[in-house]
Amino acid sequence: MSVNHDYDRKYLRSIRGISKIVCLLCAFIGFLCIVCSSVRLSNYRGCFYIIVVLLGFAVTLTLLLCRYLRLGQSWRWSSASWSLGVHATLAIAHFLASNFVLGLSVNAYTAAAFFGLTIFSINGLEAYSYYKRTCQRDVATQTV
Repeated sequence: MSVNHDYDRKYLRSIRGISKIVCLLCAFIGFLCIVCSSVRLSNYRGCFYIIVVLLGFAVTLTLLLCRYLRLGQSWRWSSASWSLGVHATLAIAHFLASNFVLGLSVNAYTAAAFFGLTIFSINGLEAYSYYKRTCQRDVATQTV
């Protein structure tokens, strides 16, 4: 007897799935770098980085699970334009948080900034690919 689960296992092996997994790992490692540093956690730069990373982790995990479980395929909005906004917002937030922690000359903060900038790069590339997809969809639906 065969059981057909409605999971998209190929998504986890695709470029987009792997990039989200890498973002999750980088967010976790960056969080650990800030928490385990010698600087007190009441430092506003570290707090801002932690808030951005935790929110980014939650959003990325939600996107990964929604795509893996095939949720939202029957919804009415354009997932490409929505994902473009989400990834662009995450990219900008991680860029700002990484630049804030680079202001301190602490090795753990520098390592956290590296992981934050890695997340920025991946989200920026994701946003660009969704932008290209949105432009292609707009061109394909135009009538002459």
